[in-house]
Amino acid sequence: MKKTYSNPCVRCGTERIVARTWKEKMDNSTIVNTEMVCPNPDCQKQVVKENKKQTDRYAALRLKSEQRATLRKAALHEKRKK
Repeated sequence: MKKTYSNPCVRCGTERIVARTWKEKMDNSTIVNTEMVCPNPDCQKQVVKENKKQTDRYAALRLKSEQRATLRKAALHEKRKK
């Protein structure tokens, strides 16, 4: 069977391998998920570390944005009360 797609590692460029595959049922559909990892464990640890750092950064930005929106709404509500 000939491989029709490429999934290189974002750090080292080697072809990623399947770590695990699982199925999830949602409503009337079955979704097949596949987790791909770099075959080099040290490289994969770095990728996970970088992804977590980026995810945490986005979560912090989202939280700050929500807090600002809440403060704006509260200030607008106070302004309308007067």
